[in-house]
Amino acid sequence: MKSLFVYLFLVVSSSVVYSQEQFLVFFESNKHEPTIKENRKLQQWILENPTSKIVAINGYTDEDGTIGFNDTLSKKRVNFIYNEIIDRVKIREDFKSISLGEAGAKSNTKAENRKAIVVFLQEKDLAKEAELIKPKIEEPKDIPTNGLTPIEEVDMHFP
Repeated sequence: MKSLFVYLFLVVSSSVVYSQEQFLVFFESNKHEPTIKENRKLQQWILENPTSKIVAINGYTDEDGTIGFNDTLSKKRVNFIYNEIIDRVKIREDFKSISLGEAGAKSNTKAENRKAIVVFLQEKDLAKEAELIKPKIEEPKDIPTNGLTPIEEVDMHFP
């Protein structure tokens, strides 16, 4: 039994894991450009990942300020990052930019909510790109009708 457990552990731990990666850039309050330290970190990431492929950039803010201001600020953060990586790192054709503003604030520590997240695939995972990014569309399951015949929408005539 113990040898079976060890065997399973080795098989699972030795398998290659393909996944989307994330890179975080943090911002000061009410700023859409990162600090010098964070900007250096971003520039270093860009230099190390020219063959990676960007899937999305998500922008966030803390809850200080109005909802409108924070929505605009998170868009500016996304745009800043996008303008830094454009032409330097590959970007998927169906690239998404999501600005969640304060709606994405999950941490109780405000500084952790002031960020942009770059979601990307490393070069080693690009061969599995279609598999990793494919939309998760579920086929409709058989719905029990309890002996009733469903009416198609085109057959319905509502006033």
